[in-house]
Amino acid sequence: MARVATAALAVLGAATLAACGSAPDSMPKVAAAPASCARLATISIAGTRLTLAEPVAAGSIALTGIQPGAPGSTAPVPAHCHVQGKIAERTGIDGKPYAIGFDLRLPVAWNGRFFFQGGGGTDGVLRDAIGVLTGGGNTSNALMQGYAVVFTDTGHLNEPGPNGPYQFGLDPQARADNGYNSMAQTARVAKQLIAAHYGQAPKRSYFVGCSNGGRQAMTMTQRDPEMFDGVIASAPAYRVPLASVQAVYDTQLYARAAAEQAPLADGRPVLAKAFSRSDMQLLTREVLNQCDALDGLKDGIVDNWPACRFNAAALRCKGAKTEACLGPAQVDALEKSFAGVKDAQGRVIYSDWTFDAGLHSAEWTRWKFGDAAQGPANARNLTLMTGGLAMFFTTPPTVTSDFWAYAMGFDPARDTAKVYATGGPFRESAMQMVAAESPDVDAYVRHGGKLLFFHGVSDPVFSVKDTVRYVDALRQRYGGRTDDIARLFTVPNMAHCSGGPATDQYDGLSALVKWVEQGEAPSRIVARARPENPDVRTPGRTRPLCAWPKQPRYNGSGSIEEAANFSCR
Repeated sequence: MARVATAALAVLGAATLAACGSAPDSMPKVAAAPASCARLATISIAGTRLTLAEPVAAGSIALTGIQPGAPGSTAPVPAHCHVQGKIAERTGIDGKPYAIGFDLRLPVAWNGRFFFQGGGGTDGVLRDAIGVLTGGGNTSNALMQGYAVVFTDTGHLNEPGPNGPYQFGLDPQARADNGYNSMAQTARVAKQLIAAHYGQAPKRSYFVGCSNGGRQAMTMTQRDPEMFDGVIASAPAYRVPLASVQAVYDTQLYARAAAEQAPLADGRPVLAKAFSRSDMQLLTREVLNQCDALDGLKDGIVDNWPACRFNAAALRCKGAKTEACLGPAQVDALEKSFAGVKDAQGRVIYSDWTFDAGLHSAEWTRWKFGDAAQGPANARNLTLMTGGLAMFFTTPPTVTSDFWAYAMGFDPARDTAKVYATGGPFRESAMQMVAAESPDVDAYVRHGGKLLFFHGVSDPVFSVKDTVRYVDALRQRYGGRTDDIARLFTVPNMAHCSGGPATDQYDGLSALVKWVEQGEAPSRIVARARPENPDVRTPGRTRPLCAWPKQPRYNGSGSIEEAANFSCR
């Protein structure tokens, strides 16, 4: 690799000083000529190999992978410099090649800010760093807004086959890279390249992610507290090993309900038959019947969800199963699942859940049951959560591609201990590597960092109640200062990250930037229902999202479809 130029060395030296956080206002600006996009390819960074540096014209690009869009999806981009590289290339104990891959995009019209785009699932795909925003149906992205954006594959690339995305779990360093190391390493390298390209370090740095990306955001506040000024953690997977135990438990419960509803196929229940679409619509109608009016307005939204004490037994058939009632195994599955999986002493392992009016949406049912009427079940609780539990979140890992058999044989009371276990080459447990549950963010607070949380009340993967408990833990630690540090916005009817009959279009990034840079803490964020959403009773309706524990309340006059007629109280 070519030797770096003297001017670039000066840039990189200043960038190294800022690598663990944004450069303070008192730090002198780098007095060096910015490196062109082409010249970035010649810059030497320890432990890093740059594989691409090329200019991209304004227009649109085809997106890689399944997030933020399906294969074939496109996204608008401004003119920018596209950089890719690999950090810490090595051979794992399994004999396979590993590296922390990253995608970095540097806009020509830079706003001076850095945006780390969080991942999803167990990653393993080098997606395009366009700066995916919070909520659903976004038509813009952070790159278009002038942010320099980076994304990482977290240290591995998925292999083919049903268990291909989890093979990395057999390598201890790959586990650690996915859990926490890759984000810090990627951010440090990205900041060096940003400083080299623009001749100055980022003035502010933000980490924005949902699901595993939300967990990653929380991880940074706890492990590398001076690296970012503000983070958004949406539907955070901050205790995903335990949530995966819940997912396996749910599969066991819904398999029994499926066996009650339909004949077995090849000796196994057809999981997609656990609840029909009409069964789920019946369920959400009854949720609204019991809980919609608790906020003072019957509008198809349970804003006062903490007060909802839903009684699933009200739907139990008194005779034969009809579309007007639920079978005994269906009611039993709902009651046990929403109460939360328990250990041998009857303590909840992960979290309990809240009944909400978005449970009938495709975004909810595809996680719990899937839609495979024949062949292997395709519920994401099986294909994603169970695979991760078997080969990544437990020690020793269980190599399997029969996730159904693994789920049916998993005993939560006995086997949950494996997420805390170590042994052999695995010196850290999955909970040590992956969980981001510590409320100790003292160093992040001293740095002036802010946390924004968003969570859908109808999330089928991670319970909104668990995120509330984390914010409660912050409140226990920081008392009256908590609202100056972290704020949570819950989104009724919203599924995982977006979707459902919800007002799931909202601008969290602008709210975070105003808080960090202007000191304006968000107390109310207006959200909109996407016009194309068929599940929303009134497409295009707006509602305020309120900083927890406040809730929207109708003012008593004006359209109930307009946020202006609601207050947070």
